[in-house]
Amino acid sequence: MARDYTKYTIAGLGENLNKRQLIFTVVKDWAAKNKPSLEDMQKTFPDEIQGSKGFVVKASEVKDAKRFNMQEPLSIKNGTKVFVSNQWGTENISKFIPVAEKLGYTIDATTNKKTESSVSTKIDFTDFEIWKLAEFFDEKEGNEQEMDAIDEEIEALLDKNPKYYIVGKLFENYDYDYYREDINEYFSLGLDPNDFDQDDLYSLLRDDTLLSMMIKKENLTETIISPSNTDFILLFSGYFIKALELLINTDNYEMIAEFIVNQSIQTIEGDFKVEAPMGDWLGDVTAELIENLYGYDIKDYDGECEVDGYYFGGQVNTMGYDYHRYAQDIIDSLI
Repeated sequence: MARDYTKYTIAGLGENLNKRQLIFTVVKDWAAKNKPSLEDMQKTFPDEIQGSKGFVVKASEVKDAKRFNMQEPLSIKNGTKVFVSNQWGTENISKFIPVAEKLGYTIDATTNKKTESSVSTKIDFTDFEIWKLAEFFDEKEGNEQEMDAIDEEIEALLDKNPKYYIVGKLFENYDYDYYREDINEYFSLGLDPNDFDQDDLYSLLRDDTLLSMMIKKENLTETIISPSNTDFILLFSGYFIKALELLINTDNYEMIAEFIVNQSIQTIEGDFKVEAPMGDWLGDVTAELIENLYGYDIKDYDGECEVDGYYFGGQVNTMGYDYHRYAQDIIDSLI
């Protein structure tokens, strides 16, 4: 399969730019030359170009800091600070370029076609574990050539199957991004991702667990679910993180704590073919995801906590760690 690795040149402004750099360079230059108000800025660069997450927003409108270039705020009229989205893929970049050209920018694209076989395979899915993958990426940090090769490999994996979403999500910690509308659609549990919000998800989770819905949607009802099933762990990781980052918008630490605790072998072992040779290994995977994506280790939260099962109809659980404080810290880091 052939893939396009496209770089962009903006006449007089920059060469060999990736999608995110192209967008930011144009928006920054236009803002500097026109000194617009926020209304003018958002009229020139409307949210519809980017998609569902917003294009140019002021600080109070940023719901997920990882989706915006928070390191380089732009100053516009009256000293207002705004931030530009860093979530760009093939679909929305094609909407942006005609807008930029109408504003007077000359943009040339250079496409380097590669075959799937020419992309390096540095990521090892043998004996796959989240912490091992995160550790592998951390070891490569600072080696630009290696990191770029991993980036190409992740792009190829995502072209092949959305189940590799979590691989890209972990690698985004190193200033790479993998915005794709098809991935948002894939993990939206069959609903329109553009209209799928935290209230819709909460309504679904009142009737069934995320794990159960995922297993049925992926036709895994007859599959052995075990810690050695790499496909299952990849899929679960994607569904869990997408759901968590949507529910976060409720700003409800009790709900989030209960949702995290619900990602447990005990919630599915009576209904599906589950192996648990090492206890609640799925709960361990959940903790590894949160630690390696957001930096919060549940073992740092000493103290008991009662999770009462109010939101998702589960049992009352007395936990050995303070999941309420844990959940609140995750919320604070993402909202």
